[in-house]
Amino acid sequence: MDSQTDYFKTFCKISKAFGTTLDKDRILDMIVSGAIDGLGAKAACLFLADEDKGLSVPVAQKGLSKGYLHKEPMKIEKAVQDLMEAGGHLYFKDAAGDPRLDNHAAKKAEGIASILVVPVMAESKGIGVLSLYAAEQREFTENEIAFLSALAEQGGIAVHTARLFERINQNADLFFNLSANINSSKKINEIFRILTAEIANAFGMKGVTVRLYNPENRLMDLVASHGLSDAFINKGPVSAEKSRVVADLLSGETVIIEDVATDPRIQYRKESQAEGIVSALGVPIHAREKVIGELRLYSGRKRRFPESLVKLITSLAHQGGIAIENDRLIKRIRMNTEIFHDLAVAMDSTLDVKKIMHILSADMADVFDVKGVSIRLMDEDRKTLQLVASYGLSERYLSKGTVYAESAITEALKNRAVAVRDTLKDDGVAYRDEKKEEGIASILTVPINARDDIIGVMRLYSETHRDFSEDEVMLAMALAHQGGLAIQNASMYLNLQQDKKDLEQEIWTHRSWF
Repeated sequence: MDSQTDYFKTFCKISKAFGTTLDKDRILDMIVSGAIDGLGAKAACLFLADEDKGLSVPVAQKGLSKGYLHKEPMKIEKAVQDLMEAGGHLYFKDAAGDPRLDNHAAKKAEGIASILVVPVMAESKGIGVLSLYAAEQREFTENEIAFLSALAEQGGIAVHTARLFERINQNADLFFNLSANINSSKKINEIFRILTAEIANAFGMKGVTVRLYNPENRLMDLVASHGLSDAFINKGPVSAEKSRVVADLLSGETVIIEDVATDPRIQYRKESQAEGIVSALGVPIHAREKVIGELRLYSGRKRRFPESLVKLITSLAHQGGIAIENDRLIKRIRMNTEIFHDLAVAMDSTLDVKKIMHILSADMADVFDVKGVSIRLMDEDRKTLQLVASYGLSERYLSKGTVYAESAITEALKNRAVAVRDTLKDDGVAYRDEKKEEGIASILTVPINARDDIIGVMRLYSETHRDFSEDEVMLAMALAHQGGLAIQNASMYLNLQQDKKDLEQEIWTHRSWF
């Protein structure tokens, strides 16, 4: 049997074995064993790139002693480039004396006479090198070099497939665990605590954080973190106004920082360097197509973030957004149920309109976490509004003067909700000085309906500049409508009582009928 037949049989045997396993360690062992057996060599060693560092790491070897020292780790990209420029391989006939190599004494002691090195490729990218060691000085024929190169190439494909399979399993586990946590009874902070830990461990990150945007102070509030020191976590407020990274994330962009020491977008550069952070990846967290926060990964070494990793982290952030939205929805349903129940009980327990309105205003202030609430009803002339109930506002502010149908109130009286984010800058706001003194920054005004007629307004006062969400506006409108129903029911009761009294008087007048 000629040498070409031996190469072919060995290659077919190894290729068949590659197709029967996705065990990376077994694949690596088959590559070095096949190289030794196919070429009758002393030993072989496979070096693959550490995906984070880009440096060569011996991942499988056979025939070398444990005490044998390889040369210092090389940059795989440069090593492969050197190989390609040298014609696709490097050959050292006298390994113990060739000036291009290091550790001559160690090679001589190990019994290494000649070395042949070929690149390991995957998807046209160099991912490692395969080194073959001969015990005697020898020339390698074109067929031998072609065999070793083909084996390395086949091994590169197998290794890449095994890594891909591992990554798929890893990603599947991440998504499964996150989905399970979302559907369990765990609180949102616990879900993100688990997620940050799993991401950090799965991808070898120094740390991971989840922050949500707080529209009241326009800062990013920390929800969960893993792997970072308390000193770094408490370094100071994370602001969109001072950090271009946060500003870009809140605009929906993915942010990749290869070197925090030189990137001008970093807000806390010195603190990041002191923490040992070199590179970072940030992706936005969406809920209902709106950016509500960020998921950020920190690396302790300089690294690139491949597109596949960015897509995965983006998907995990999206799942996190769903978890947040579900949590908020559950809380909102519970909160709405409680407040509607309390209001219904109040309406059933009394027909005192002012008492019901005071209960409603207190509940509203608590539910919406605002400074105060006022309820005003229109006078008969429909030009001024009289205070019926309030909560959280000073007597000085409440007695500031007659309240007319200013622009926001006028719009509310057209059955529309009106939000004023800055009371000091809005031209339609009356009593600006008094609002400033009271500490009122934003106002939400909603109409109160009764019998298809607008009879007044309910106003929510916030101490901070606030953007009321669509859900908050809808809830405020619904509760104001309930207040209108309470007023309508009390009015109907009073009318019935009066009708009853009139009827009794009329019947007594005609007692002779009986």
